[in-house]
Amino acid sequence: MRDFYLEQITWDIEYNPDSNITLYILHKGAAFRICYVAEALKASPLALEQHRECSRILHQGDGDPDAIRPVAERLTKPFEELMNRLLPSPATEFQLTESLHGYLYPPSFELEARAAESSEGVVQAHFLGAVSRQKGGACGLVVGFLQPHLSSLLALNVKTYSSGQVQVLAYHVTPRARRAPSKVLVGNTVFFFKLFMRPHDHGRHELQSFVKILADAEASRPLLSEARICRLHGLLIDEDDDVLQHYDIDDSEEYRPGVQRLVGLLFTYIDNKGTLRHIAPWSDCSNEDRSCWSRQIHNTVTSLHAAGVVWGDAKPENVLIDQEDNACLIDFGGSYTPGWVDREKQETAEGDWQGVKRIDEWLARWSHQPITSRLMSR
Repeated sequence: MRDFYLEQITWDIEYNPDSNITLYILHKGAAFRICYVAEALKASPLALEQHRECSRILHQGDGDPDAIRPVAERLTKPFEELMNRLLPSPATEFQLTESLHGYLYPPSFELEARAAESSEGVVQAHFLGAVSRQKGGACGLVVGFLQPHLSSLLALNVKTYSSGQVQVLAYHVTPRARRAPSKVLVGNTVFFFKLFMRPHDHGRHELQSFVKILADAEASRPLLSEARICRLHGLLIDEDDDVLQHYDIDDSEEYRPGVQRLVGLLFTYIDNKGTLRHIAPWSDCSNEDRSCWSRQIHNTVTSLHAAGVVWGDAKPENVLIDQEDNACLIDFGGSYTPGWVDREKQETAEGDWQGVKRIDEWLARWSHQPITSRLMSR
């Protein structure tokens, strides 16, 4: 869509021909929420039928980007002129496509599709208003909710940055076409960026895990010095005044100066070929490769437990294969994934070993012989 980037599109999970369809579009540093509501289109039978056809395609496509893309382009087209008119002036002030701050906190506008009886199916773009500070909300979690874990990390000399100091180098696309920053640059160093939007319990679990990992690194005989894991480098903390500078304040909203939010984590960047989930099934992967990865995962989990750290969400997607073909464990945010770790065992050492065993069983499906490991008997 040229310089109109589809960040996300949503529709009802259960098939509904009159499903609301919402597009989130980024355009020249501004964010637009485009709402298609069947009720606003029913005056034109043709426009309503076109809407229902889009709903059907999205539902049948089940998140396939090749199915989403043409529908998104079709639904965005009637709004392009309006979006250009709504861009802040001068537009160059907000063209921060490579700035993490610009990505996280763009000025935002809400638009709606409507159709008149005489429109012959032509959708009319309507401006509903700028998204207020209250409705837009802010990224991350208020720092006060995350004590004492943040204090413990800062005591271990973890560096802090603001999003304005971070340049985005690359994005990854999540389910339903949502784009998120991944590879970023701070100064002259490349890091992996992770947006901190976890529920409080899992967020605390992740911070607690890195307190233990960093404390181990400072020990006289660290247990994790050779462990192949993602390592925390820094915290991204923004002030509310800076976060919400583009938003209007609702009359009903209480102004709270000085509030800080943890918006993201910076990790040492692991140059990788992909996740174990994607790499292991390849036909050019040997049984020796898969057995080596299994041993490395076992050894790393053993080291983590010795340091008092639980991996948590053990599954192939949370193992990166680096450029030297080593298996590196990532994501210490806890929780669990059905089929890999049982719910009652989540965030426990027992759950880790259950997940590791199931990873071995999964690896064996792609091998001509069973995956063996000296730790398989656990």
